[in-house]
Amino acid sequence: MKTRVFSNVGIAALSAMFLAHPMAFGALTVLTVPWVPASPTTPHTTYAVNATTEATIILVATVPSAVGSADSFTYQWTFGDGNTSTSAAVTNPYDLSVTHQYPASAAVGTQWTATVTVTDTTTNTTGSANYYVIQEPNNLSSRVNVAIDWGLSYMHRTMWRNGSNPELATAGGWDTQNYNCTNVNGSAYDCTYYGSINAGNIQAFEVNGHLANGPSTDPYTDDVVRGTARLLSFLTPMTVSTDQFTYNPATESYTCADGSVPQTTDSGACTGHGGRHYYNAGATSCTAPPCTFTFDGNSNSQALYSSDGSGEPIYTTSPFLDALIAAGTPNATAPTGPAGVVGETYQNIVQDILDYYAYSEYGGDCDVDTNNTRGNASSCAGGAWLYDPQNGDDDSTSQWAAIGFISGQRGLGIAIPPIVTDANNVWITNAQDVTDAAPIGTNPYNSGDNKGAYGYRGSFAYSNEWGPFAVTPSGLVQMAMDGVGRTNNTAFGNASTDFDQRWNNTETYYADNFCNSSTNAYYAPRAYLYGMYSFTKGMLLHDPSGNLTPIQYLRTQTPNVFTGNTSIPANTIDWYAALSSANGGTDPCDGVAQTLVSYQNTPAYGTADGHWYGNDYDSPQYPYETSWAIIMLQRTVFVTCVNNLTGAGASAGAAPARIDLSWSNQANSTSYNVLRGTANGGPYSYIGTTTNTSYSDTGGLTNGTTYFYVVQPLNGSTEVCQSNQAVITVPVPRSGRH
Repeated sequence: MKTRVFSNVGIAALSAMFLAHPMAFGALTVLTVPWVPASPTTPHTTYAVNATTEATIILVATVPSAVGSADSFTYQWTFGDGNTSTSAAVTNPYDLSVTHQYPASAAVGTQWTATVTVTDTTTNTTGSANYYVIQEPNNLSSRVNVAIDWGLSYMHRTMWRNGSNPELATAGGWDTQNYNCTNVNGSAYDCTYYGSINAGNIQAFEVNGHLANGPSTDPYTDDVVRGTARLLSFLTPMTVSTDQFTYNPATESYTCADGSVPQTTDSGACTGHGGRHYYNAGATSCTAPPCTFTFDGNSNSQALYSSDGSGEPIYTTSPFLDALIAAGTPNATAPTGPAGVVGETYQNIVQDILDYYAYSEYGGDCDVDTNNTRGNASSCAGGAWLYDPQNGDDDSTSQWAAIGFISGQRGLGIAIPPIVTDANNVWITNAQDVTDAAPIGTNPYNSGDNKGAYGYRGSFAYSNEWGPFAVTPSGLVQMAMDGVGRTNNTAFGNASTDFDQRWNNTETYYADNFCNSSTNAYYAPRAYLYGMYSFTKGMLLHDPSGNLTPIQYLRTQTPNVFTGNTSIPANTIDWYAALSSANGGTDPCDGVAQTLVSYQNTPAYGTADGHWYGNDYDSPQYPYETSWAIIMLQRTVFVTCVNNLTGAGASAGAAPARIDLSWSNQANSTSYNVLRGTANGGPYSYIGTTTNTSYSDTGGLTNGTTYFYVVQPLNGSTEVCQSNQAVITVPVPRSGRH
């Protein structure tokens, strides 16, 4: 994983500096893509697929000096293993890429330095740059690294640059609005008219450490600068307005005390079923409805939304917000955009977008108290989002609002208005299926109602467009926003079962179907990238009662679903890193990472060029798959977290046993919580907080015992994310030595 580095270079100044393409001492400026921008000699990964076949990797370079030049140029690669590419004419200064297979027989740890040399055949000047490669073992980490390299290079190579509009002269993107988006194979199947494609692709670069304020020697810095200019052009201001909620969330988020579904025949009072059980009885945001709110978190009377051509701003505005947060520079100012955007800080722009989402939440109710059926498809059973402001409830769109609020809160410290989560708590209750689960192994479409599943406009029982795996994960993301998470259940080995099983039931439903082998996105979660992206968000943002607790092992209440891998907790699967026997593991199926690796470069859609496409139920989602896959492979949502937590132990002697931890700084963090567990993957317990990037644990450690640590960077009092896990054993003193 990559390390993020931030500086105070202004985006506009950086853009001008980089786009000038200066020559040093008369030589051509040639740039290669670094694996870690802050450490340009850190090598890219390659690996041997088997004893005779090496993975095909792509090496990417640019020649800024040739941009706009009338001269002729050629380029040639030497790979450092005795092989050299054929000299070729430079037809696109932004793309000097070449593929190569290093020797499969090379030992793990072997490093090569490839060099690309560009010649200006008009002036006979040259320039060169190095590209560093290392042979790694053939494991999941290596396969993921190569897949990310391919995916980022594909987006770089397919970006259009320098729009005809003078305002966008230094912009670039992937949308087809007035531009010709052509991929590396000469077709445009991965492009879309919708401008939100730019936000998603830019975020994919950012979570891999390629930032607008990154080093000018990184070719992807220019891509992010250009893409950011393009995405800002789609944001549209509006004057803040009011939203009205017609119910009290404290008394409308309920079910019957015996677990049955409230019915209109008993006026929703659960007569004969033990009365009502209230899930959110402490809510005080709207105790005397109707309640009217005006959302203006920065008091500028402005909200912002996306006019990106989709006609569905609730769907497409959130990616803009996520890209701006992933930039890691909340005080940076927008270098372009319409009035109300240009010159504004990213912090203010994100706040204005969240003001729009808060204003857009639906405030009506058509549940059983108003003579409607619980969970029906009428799109008005609580507080969620549809295509336009205050338009109704829809689980597909609502996950975008939820991730926006979560990322704003965790990334920039922007508080979520209580009415937003209180009203949404009503929706996630009303829209969840609560009847008996389907038998394991059956297709959801043929099995009737499904306990824990969410539908498109209500419960899956009434609203099954696109299948359950399009929007059931959206329920997890919304619950994460509302602070609803895992609770006690005897099926998980707890002493008792809590009444609130909303998260547990949805997680169980997804887990029971996780390994479905169908390639039809309607029937199989891992065949549906749109839903898998939501699921990844839910797992990483799991936040019961406001305590960030990312989930490593997907679990189910149903016995004997996951068997074979005895190294992990019973009846669970590592949703990200699981490996089937076909890929060297003992799990019943591959997790998200290996699944995505296997979907990349599908031959049915062209040559192996690094894209993802066609792994969704609906074709308008296809162009977004490359960015979604890259973000999921990085195991992140909106920022790259600390990924180099490490440590060493010292055994007890004259002093207590100790473990010393260290890690790199996380941008925008004020302190770090340190957590420790005694089992792989947790659970972890809080042991301390520090403002440093190191911590010494001396709290009751035992010689010879292995401990598992994570750190959680905080923005104020809010956990931003969770680091990698460090596994450290306290050594046992050698006999006879002190």
